[in-house]
Amino acid sequence: MNSRNSFTGSIKMKSRLLEKIRNANPSQFHVTLLPDFFLDRFIYFDEIDETFEKIGDVYDRGGGNLPNVRQSISHGGDAANTALALSKLGVNAHLIGRTSELGHHLLKFFLEREGVEISRVKSDGKLALTTAMEFGKEGINVMIGDAGSVKNFGFDDLDDDDLDLIASSDMVFIGSWNLNMKGTDLAQNTFKFAKKHGVKTFLDPGDPSFRKDLPELKKALKNNLDILAISNDELKYFGGLIELKKEIDARIDLHSKDFSMSIDDEITRVNSIPIKKKYLSTGAGDAWNAGDIFGELAEFKTDERLLLANIVAGVYISSPQQLHPDLKKIKKFLSEKI
Repeated sequence: MNSRNSFTGSIKMKSRLLEKIRNANPSQFHVTLLPDFFLDRFIYFDEIDETFEKIGDVYDRGGGNLPNVRQSISHGGDAANTALALSKLGVNAHLIGRTSELGHHLLKFFLEREGVEISRVKSDGKLALTTAMEFGKEGINVMIGDAGSVKNFGFDDLDDDDLDLIASSDMVFIGSWNLNMKGTDLAQNTFKFAKKHGVKTFLDPGDPSFRKDLPELKKALKNNLDILAISNDELKYFGGLIELKKEIDARIDLHSKDFSMSIDDEITRVNSIPIKKKYLSTGAGDAWNAGDIFGELAEFKTDERLLLANIVAGVYISSPQQLHPDLKKIKKFLSEKI
């Protein structure tokens, strides 16, 4: 494989990307994403030693209240977050999954009013929940999860209408394989079905550190996956870049806080955009996925696609609110940097 290195400081590359975005028509694209929606609860603590000393004091006195701890709730899940980010970019995003009746109401509040189509999300299951505890000024997080109905969502959970939606899409995305005990079955059979209908396939497996069945996943994906999106930290669990590329036919799109890479017939690297202040500690990967998918469907050059993904993620985490950027904001960012 040949290697090509690009930098966010390239005015020429930014100009190319800005022109491509101005000429793009994202409303022509349809992406179906499954299967995970989570309700995320964030608890913001001081430094961990100080926090656990306070918790220990409450425990020692037989229980009680720990007042004035800042908290918030938001949408979560790879598929749901990526769907929302795509919708903000103007792409038609369709979510398939299973949650509870309350979860469906939350989806209407968080996603449907932002343009994500949620009619194929069933409401006869259990809400998936994540509690993220963030410690100190750096916002180091520890996440505690209950995967709810995401835990056992397999290909058999898809009905004829779901399959029709996938068959008519430009791309199908599967997220949070790591939390889904039927994730390999879902990915293998959904992607096999999608490829029969000319639909591109995209997998974000999530953090696989606690899964022992990665060899089975890689074998199942060998012939039907187009794009595998993983973080640089997750790569080591897949056996390293060279070994992984030997085992799967898919393009590997790799992202980290410092750079992103696309590994196919050649390797292209683009540095991440500098962030003056980071407000969010989670969700950057989902925003990055949306930019990567947009660039893929719009047939951007590899360096343009990676730069767009970096910008979508960077603008997102540098926003004081948990708001995904639209194309207007992306174009404004690029215009200011040229």
